[in-house]
Amino acid sequence: MPFAKRSTYTLTIAISAALLSSYAAAEATTPDQEMAWSCNMTKDGEWDCSADEEAVNTVEEAEPVQSRSETTSNTAQDTSKAADSVDIQPAPTAIAAPITTVRPEKPQQTNSQKKREPMTKPPAVAVKPTSNGVWDCVANQAGEWVCNGEEGSTQAIASQPAIKNAQPKPVQTAPAAVNTQPITTAEVIGNEWQCSTSASGDWDCSKVNIHALSVPSGYKNKGPSTPTYITENPYSHLDWAYYRNPVGQQCAGRYLEPKYPITGDEKLDNPPLYFEADTSSTIIGGLSQLSGGVQMRQGQRRLNSSNAELDQVTNKARFDGNVQYREPGLLLLSDNAQVDTVTSEAIFSNTHYVMHEEGLRGRADRIIRLEDERLRMENGDYTYCPPYSEAWQLHADSIVINKQEGYGEAEDAVLRVAGVPIFYTPYFTFPIDDRRKSGFLSPSLGYSGDSGFDVSVPYYFNIAPNLDDTLTTRLITDRGLMLENELRYMNSWSKNTINTAYINNDDVIDDNRWLLGIEHTGHFADNWHTNVDYTAVSDDDYFDDLDTNLEISRQNHLDKRADLSYIKENWQFRARVHDFQTIDTSSDAPYKRLPQLRLTGAENFGAGGEFKYLTEYTQFDRNLTGLTGSDRIIGERRFIQPTLNYRWQNPWGYLKPQLGLWSSSYSLENQVSGYDSDPSINVPILSVDSGLFFERPMSNGGIQTLEPRFFALYVPEEDQDSIPNFDTSELTFDYSSLFRTNRFSGSDRIGDAEQLSLGISTRIYTESGFEQASFSIGQAYYFADRKIQLDNTDPDETSGQSDIATQAAWNLSPNFRVSLDTILDNSDYKVSESSARLRYNSDSNHRFNFSYRFKDTTREQTDLSFIWPLANNWTGMGRWLYDIQDSDSLETALGVEYESCCWKVSFAGRRWLDDTDEFDTGIFLKFTLKGLGSFGSGDSSFMDDIIGYEEREEQNED
Repeated sequence: MPFAKRSTYTLTIAISAALLSSYAAAEATTPDQEMAWSCNMTKDGEWDCSADEEAVNTVEEAEPVQSRSETTSNTAQDTSKAADSVDIQPAPTAIAAPITTVRPEKPQQTNSQKKREPMTKPPAVAVKPTSNGVWDCVANQAGEWVCNGEEGSTQAIASQPAIKNAQPKPVQTAPAAVNTQPITTAEVIGNEWQCSTSASGDWDCSKVNIHALSVPSGYKNKGPSTPTYITENPYSHLDWAYYRNPVGQQCAGRYLEPKYPITGDEKLDNPPLYFEADTSSTIIGGLSQLSGGVQMRQGQRRLNSSNAELDQVTNKARFDGNVQYREPGLLLLSDNAQVDTVTSEAIFSNTHYVMHEEGLRGRADRIIRLEDERLRMENGDYTYCPPYSEAWQLHADSIVINKQEGYGEAEDAVLRVAGVPIFYTPYFTFPIDDRRKSGFLSPSLGYSGDSGFDVSVPYYFNIAPNLDDTLTTRLITDRGLMLENELRYMNSWSKNTINTAYINNDDVIDDNRWLLGIEHTGHFADNWHTNVDYTAVSDDDYFDDLDTNLEISRQNHLDKRADLSYIKENWQFRARVHDFQTIDTSSDAPYKRLPQLRLTGAENFGAGGEFKYLTEYTQFDRNLTGLTGSDRIIGERRFIQPTLNYRWQNPWGYLKPQLGLWSSSYSLENQVSGYDSDPSINVPILSVDSGLFFERPMSNGGIQTLEPRFFALYVPEEDQDSIPNFDTSELTFDYSSLFRTNRFSGSDRIGDAEQLSLGISTRIYTESGFEQASFSIGQAYYFADRKIQLDNTDPDETSGQSDIATQAAWNLSPNFRVSLDTILDNSDYKVSESSARLRYNSDSNHRFNFSYRFKDTTREQTDLSFIWPLANNWTGMGRWLYDIQDSDSLETALGVEYESCCWKVSFAGRRWLDDTDEFDTGIFLKFTLKGLGSFGSGDSSFMDDIIGYEEREEQNED
């Protein structure tokens, strides 16, 4: 059987051992014995083999010995079976929940995807199999096999040739005294088959990735500097698989269960029990003994070991040596195990375990798998850290893991961080998945000069699937004991949250203090929607003094709002009551809406016609204490605004005339003397909007456009001096305001206008359609003075033209954008107002934002924020708000975070200007053990002002 031999490196030892395992005698074949087959791997990854006929004949003439398919008889009472597997099918009562194992598939012959360059000479490497029969072999980039065995802590590292076709360097082996634990990297340079031989000589193989490896400390390479590689996966026995490209805070891999062939009995309630072994002996009705590659399978459960005994009387089995137990989502590795085949309860000694989906692992002196599938561990530990990290562990005398309920319990637990005990608790519960479970949550610790130490301990009550409660006990040393509570309830049509807080007789102010918050969203019938947002506190200084752990809005005007809406496709109706609690004494309280009824809608007609309408009734009220003049006016407002427009659209341009009506009437109280208490206005609004589109191709395949725009507006002047200002403000002037029909927001003012606005824009698109840049400039020309002002005492605007508004944006890449909005004075073209923004956002860990705001004689500030990796696992973040006019920092926050895949620590400091125009400082420190919880100090809400921070935190939680 001649096969053409190649000049590649041969795996004579490994291949002959595999092919001759069924003929091997009791003693193992040594590497220098003559082999029957010699096989070579070509540069294309194929095997070329040749037979040594003399060696084959020698083996065939030898006396045959027992193979895996044969069993022995030790006594007259024993019965020998010559089947490859022993199928034991006891009575139904003796069969319990399944127990399983199937050998992984052996490596299949595959073609290499990359053509490999042949080496001029095979490396001179002498290798021997290890004591446990493990061969670590890898095809290097030149196409040769490099193999080594494990010897203690020594690990072989294969070096890639520095130059093609150059003389290769032999495999280097690090000294045993050097710490050679693999350092996981992003680069996966290939994969390899890792094979082990059983006692019978069979091959048991699995495929693992080959990763780039930094040279361990103390490793000396006398040759040229060349890359080094991991030639084995030291954690493959724990089902750990490396990721190809771990970045940032990702782990270098994950736990991956092997896939087994479907046998058809996986979902049976009472599947049969199968045993397989190299040899077996059975006493009928008594004891069955199995040895050599014992495998037991029952449904989806598998168990492997070196030896086993099955007692047919007690229906108990004992497994010894290299015990491996598997069921979906669970792996147990132990020295020995006892299994009750009726109840499926099993006891494993000196055991390592992995829960794949949860990412949980650990070890215990003894693990008992109970009949209800719970795991009880004695003198054990658990961690969410990957196999190569021991950053933290929770060790306990007793740990019970309940996968069906999604939680674990630990007694006499000690938390160790980097091997150092830092916390003890007599009892502890922890989640192992996303399901909720009653128990203590992570405590927090803070300190302030006004209140002293602030210790919070929350307890979570999982009352029902749609009802839970979190009670937080806060001890504020200078103020007293405080209770905060969050109750959440959800049904088929609504979500509801009630927040409460209470401190009895605050020791600082000698008074009771409280908080109440209600949030509700509902959809109780078709098209009907409800919404409630209500917050109230005992005093104006509540948040400044006490802060809160509750999810409560902390605005100057606390909302007390309830909505009822009916929403259809083209129209909607909303009834609202809206009150406020103002906790900022420097500002007046907004008007209450008690109630507000609003109807809006739109109907299309023809090819481009649209009819829109808005109808509203509002009752305005407010607390009049301390107010004078027009600020005391309250009353009703009735408002109607119908609009009719038609748009003619073509690829080269559009024309859109629009006619509208502004109609409002009032019934007022406390009207200023001399003005009508029942004023009303009815004003038509006529506008024509039009634009043209021109395009020209560019040499790079892109397109540049030129888009002139013309907007004409006519709104006659009507006296509005009697109209109060309930909810109106003047809009900021910018490029977009040139094309608005009203220069005011709200429904109390309609600005008079006789104007023509001219604008022109140009845009540059790449060949793929991406907008790379845009620039717009425009100005409004007035044909009459603007007499309507927000305050009727303000003078008329008499200028014949507006300032010049510009707007520019450059998208340097999909992630990098620069924009600039500028207002130029129409008399001297000086910049009167400007806003510049620079934004970079490639992902949640790479964000940079800078803005500059300028308004002549009023404001000049910069605002910078960033989130950026500093080094591997390190991220910096911060914000700097600076007032250029006053040459002072209004707020400075700077933080640094270290995050691995199983723990994180964050530290931040802040200096800011408080409500009293005094500077204050604070610090924030937070530790997070992923899968366990977090512990921190200080209030970190200021970090939310960093653009992208909240999104990043939500993403990391997910």
